[in-house]
Amino acid sequence: MIHSLAITGPTASGKTAISIELAKTLSAEIISCDSMQIYKEMNIGTAKATEKEQSAVPHHMLDIVSPLDNFSVEAYREAAIAAALDISSRGKLPMLVGGTGLYVDALMRAPMRCVPESSREYRDAVLDKIKTEEDILALWERLREIDPESAAAIHKNNVRRVIRALEIYEVTGKTKSSLDALSKKESSDIRLDMITLDFHNRENLYLRVDRRVDEMLDGGLVEEVESLYRRGLLMPKTTASQAIGYKETVSYLNGEISLDQARELIKLSTRRYAKRQLTWFRHEARAYRLYIDNEEGQMRSTPEIINEAKDAARRFTEGFNK
Repeated sequence: MIHSLAITGPTASGKTAISIELAKTLSAEIISCDSMQIYKEMNIGTAKATEKEQSAVPHHMLDIVSPLDNFSVEAYREAAIAAALDISSRGKLPMLVGGTGLYVDALMRAPMRCVPESSREYRDAVLDKIKTEEDILALWERLREIDPESAAAIHKNNVRRVIRALEIYEVTGKTKSSLDALSKKESSDIRLDMITLDFHNRENLYLRVDRRVDEMLDGGLVEEVESLYRRGLLMPKTTASQAIGYKETVSYLNGEISLDQARELIKLSTRRYAKRQLTWFRHEARAYRLYIDNEEGQMRSTPEIINEAKDAARRFTEGFNK
């Protein structure tokens, strides 16, 4: 079994900076656990580690597919474990870093060998039939009839996940929730000890989100999106084209909204996503929760946070050999 340390938490919580400091201390290499950082040329809007940061610590699972491609959770699991095996074989510690809960969950369970690959043709056929909000609700209601447990876990507006759950049932005859339960009963290939970044006062996270969005736009997000869009790399119905920051900027480039409106929409969508991430990772009872602010809501100093992260990481890694 591979031993690994995971640094998780919501967007804009500081995972990259903390993980790089930890990696230097623990002789680790970083495996990205972010569903949008896998795409080539999507750098600013995904808050991908900079060239300087990547040169300081080796990074894996970045820039591995074109924005035109879709990448399944199972494909991520297979590639990430291969990377972890390679890192371990060289005497280094694999460190998973990111905020995509589905990816983290996939690594903590056994592979779902009986689950088919996602079919773009199936997904597009269903999407083509969706014209109204009523169609979206009807699709979710269909899932609720077939697989109420999955429907309860998937927001009705998360159309892609609803479609995927329906696809699994139609191809295998088994519900996604039943296959999830089966995989969790089996042993995984990797042991993950997790440090999750959190906030006592959620408003502190939202302020960081807003600041990051402003920095992205000031740092060339519009130009990055325009380059991808004009070259046909952000095609409708692809996963990459729906990334937060990219879809709003495309709307601006098409003259549908102003730049200020795009900015506010990106901030709103990112805050909502961060809230969902907080909820997701708080369900992982085994994680060490590292707060970025104190109980009074005041922000802690960076050295204090990093020192606490190092202490927690050392306790985890000392237990790897026991």
